[in-house]
Amino acid sequence: MRAKISTILLVLAAFAGMVLAATGWADRGLDCVGLERLSRTNHSYLNESYDRALEGFLVLSAVKSGLAVIEGSEVGIGFSFEVGDLVQSVYDYVNIAWKTVLAGGTILLITRLALDGVTLVDHWVLTLVFFLLLLLAAVQGFFPRRRAIARILKSFTATCGFVVLLLYLVLPLAVLGASWLSDALTRPLIQDSYRTFNQVSRTFLDGDTPNDTGEASGDASELQSAKGLREHYGYLKKRLQDLEAYLGAQAKSLAGTTFQLIAGYLFDCVIFPLAFAAVLIFFLKGMPGYLVQMERDRRMVRSLKEATSQRPA
Repeated sequence: MRAKISTILLVLAAFAGMVLAATGWADRGLDCVGLERLSRTNHSYLNESYDRALEGFLVLSAVKSGLAVIEGSEVGIGFSFEVGDLVQSVYDYVNIAWKTVLAGGTILLITRLALDGVTLVDHWVLTLVFFLLLLLAAVQGFFPRRRAIARILKSFTATCGFVVLLLYLVLPLAVLGASWLSDALTRPLIQDSYRTFNQVSRTFLDGDTPNDTGEASGDASELQSAKGLREHYGYLKKRLQDLEAYLGAQAKSLAGTTFQLIAGYLFDCVIFPLAFAAVLIFFLKGMPGYLVQMERDRRMVRSLKEATSQRPA
């Protein structure tokens, strides 16, 4: 009689949980215990990171476009000098950084969409778990001889329960852990890289440095009448030498900046989330086995105590 009452209570509890999960009340209860705050923190981090990646992408696109124009240009006044040879190394670094930011921003956007998608399906998976629990309790209570069906239901219930933990805890906590490590380690590298590329954009493309060729783009006829063709030739040669020195210095600095940017986005968007997810999954998979082992040890100790207490003196 007690077994039937326990079975009925379990079935009713599972049915109540299924109704609460399907109607969304279970999610509201979980939000009250901290999941809503966790979701807001993750979305804030992803939105800020995506905005920074978008700003960096626009800056690098402007630099890349300007360098692409210069790369195919020539200066010819009694001679032909390909300016593109000077900017090729700088263009290569900018192009790699541009691709890195493009990939990083895309991964951040995909992660944000994945979190939004989780909120649409997680309560249905939770509903399925309670439905399987209902069936399992009914089969074990009312049909105890159907052990094969009970084992199948246990397997499905455990699998769906693990999926629920992934959706509700593992993915959000992995993003949260990645945001903590990003603030402490990778964000300074990425911001420093953006400052360097912004400096290149201002000083090189906008012509704010004394080493640009803006003065050489004046009225050609006025310069020729004032200095003569020979003086103009010497002036352009000197300016192009200055430009070559400037681009050489920028190529050296942009090499390290590009490495920083790649490492920052690689850890920020790939390694940190995957590492946290792997740790949490390993913990969740190992915890049931650990609890079962503890229960076995407890039973073994109890059996040994009972055996020693029953031994005749």
